[in-house]
Amino acid sequence: MKAEKGLNILARMLLILFVISATILPVLTTKAQEPEYDGYYSRFILHNAIALAFIVIILFRALIRRKFKKNFLVGVLLLLAVYIGYNVLYYQNMDIIQFPWAQYNTAISLGLLIVLMATETQTIFCDDKLIKIIIAIILITNLIGIYVYYQGYLSMHMYNFKLYFHPFEFADYYERRFNWIYFYKCQYSCILLLFVGFFVAHKDKFLNIIVYFLSLAVLFVCLYIAHTNTSMIGAGLIVAADLLDEFFKDHKFIIAKIIAVAAAAVVGIKYVLKWLSGERNLSTMGSRMPIWRAAVEKIKANPQGIGNRFVLNRDDWFHFDNFNTNNCHNIFLNEMLRYSIPVGCCYAAFFIVTAIYSLIKKFSFSRLATWLAFFLAVSMDYSIQTPELSMVMFMLYCIFFYPLEKNN
Repeated sequence: MKAEKGLNILARMLLILFVISATILPVLTTKAQEPEYDGYYSRFILHNAIALAFIVIILFRALIRRKFKKNFLVGVLLLLAVYIGYNVLYYQNMDIIQFPWAQYNTAISLGLLIVLMATETQTIFCDDKLIKIIIAIILITNLIGIYVYYQGYLSMHMYNFKLYFHPFEFADYYERRFNWIYFYKCQYSCILLLFVGFFVAHKDKFLNIIVYFLSLAVLFVCLYIAHTNTSMIGAGLIVAADLLDEFFKDHKFIIAKIIAVAAAAVVGIKYVLKWLSGERNLSTMGSRMPIWRAAVEKIKANPQGIGNRFVLNRDDWFHFDNFNTNNCHNIFLNEMLRYSIPVGCCYAAFFIVTAIYSLIKKFSFSRLATWLAFFLAVSMDYSIQTPELSMVMFMLYCIFFYPLEKNN
């Protein structure tokens, strides 16, 4: 009994350290020479090392104390099959990819979600106390981020064990934006999107409704200064969907409610489209359509991937209509271009299986909206790279699976 309690405490402390490292100061090593490319070629990642230690501890605990759970067995088996396929295909193609670190880190990240789903975590989460700690950490890091932004910095990084602050005046962008501890604004915005979903999923853990909405306001301020339109819309969609769940709890006047919601949706969509048209060219989806077409052609020409030529070799960039870009602006297309079509398909399958399975286990408008917003964000840009993938997996577990384990 004492041994089990000790393992629970150790696992809990590792999770707290993992979240702190991933959200406040993610330490990594890289051989890339430009800050924007450091995330592409990350090697040692501190919070992934912590995640690996956590995985070992809870698997050991589950084996000796029989702490495996059955309510997500189908999902675990499906994800495990995709996980094995990803790693086997990546390894087989290593002579072309020539970058094993991405496989190591991705294996840890995807494995984290599988292990959390397969093992009992309620005692580790300590009756939701850990959820409240994570909420506090998220608020602290983003409040620090707001302060750093108004001090005139675009981002802050800790790579190769040196701390770097990047002022706005050295950033070659046509707009004012904020990356915080991430290498690009879309990554920060995608994480913020998941934080909004996390707050919505655990709104009962806040002190009261006022604190809950003030906390959401902090995240929306961060989304505003990051200046990523798709994530801002996605975050609004999640909150609106949660209100919709509350609205339809009472089935009285259901027809009138449906009509009211439909009318509000039409007005909202019209307003959003008008706002977006002032920010981006909607006919090309903000230049995404020509980028995707060029990406598909390049992937067809390189079905086994381009490995270390990705981003670093300007000859492999996309050049069209007086426009250059160094990636596919879609995480799944990037995975195919970098590591081969089969590896990219397995990567996409992992997210798709997780989404479908989570909605089959429990459906709500807010859960559906979180997935729609997430897929919108990752389809429009390189919104998840290796350094933040583990935190993404942890958030997906906390949003979609931990509440179901608790209820079960």
